[in-house]
Formats: sequence, structure tokens, C-alpha cells
Amino acid sequence: MDNQGNMTITSANSVVTLKVAGLYNSPVRLEGFSSDAIAQPAQVNPVVAEMGADGHMSVGFVPTPKTVTFAFAADSPSRQIMEDWYSAQEALREVLLCEVEVSTPAINRKYTGLRGALTTAQPGVQAQQTLRPSQYVITFESWTGSAL
Repeated sequence: MDNQGNMTITSANSVVTLKVAGLYNSPVRLEGFSSDAIAQPAQVNPVVAEMGADGHMSVGFVPTPKTVTFAFAADSPSRQIMEDWYSAQEALREVLLCEVEVSTPAINRKYTGLRGALTTAQPGVQAQQTLRPSQYVITFESWTGSAL
């Protein structure tokens, strides 16, 4: 929020923390995001709508997983955190679930992800003319917003 209490579109002051039981038991702060992305929740389809042959529509709620993409600059210290999480799962041959919190002061909102699984990982950097950002996708059982 600005100095007069108005919401802004600033994301530079957002704070993201990650907790992975057995690996990072206390929340660790993620930082060094790519230049054009921090956290990108994907759209969900929580309602199924079907039109009957007689023109009557039926609708129903369907629980959905929530996927959120996190993007880090190649020189981000958080890339190592994500790689370590990926490597721990590989070594254990088991899923290590997480909790994530994204605080966005500009809009006075906090988003909390529970029972998150690292469903897409980039186990190294893309080396081109310069090193490219890395993306990691976490799929959550729940992703909810609340006031800060």
C-alpha cells in the first residue's frame, strides 16, 4: 500500500516463505525471483457444467488441486533450496510435502498453500548466452487468500 493507504501493483515487497517438514522445518525465505515472475497460480475449474439434451444445465462443485509456478533468476540463492528439495525426494524416493506463504503488502493479501508437492522441477540451469531463470511448480491441496 502507498503512504495514503491505497493499494498498488507493487510486487517487489512481496515475501515468500517455504517449509518442508524433515528438510526445512522452519520457514525459509525464498528470494531472487526472475525479472517477470514471482508466484503464478494457475486457473482452476472448480465447477463442472453439463447441458442436458433437454436444455437443462446441471452444475456441481469439484475439488481441484491448485498449481503455482515459482520462477527464480539463475543466480538466486533459492534455486539451491528448490534443488535440495528435489534431490531429497529423489534420494528418499518419497514425496516431501510443503507449506508456502506469499505475503503481498501492496494489496494487503496473504496466500497460503498447504500440502504442496513439488510436481515440476528444473534440476539445473539453462545455460545460453546468459543463464536463464528456473521454474518450479508446486501443486497444493489448498491455496487460500486472506487479509494481511
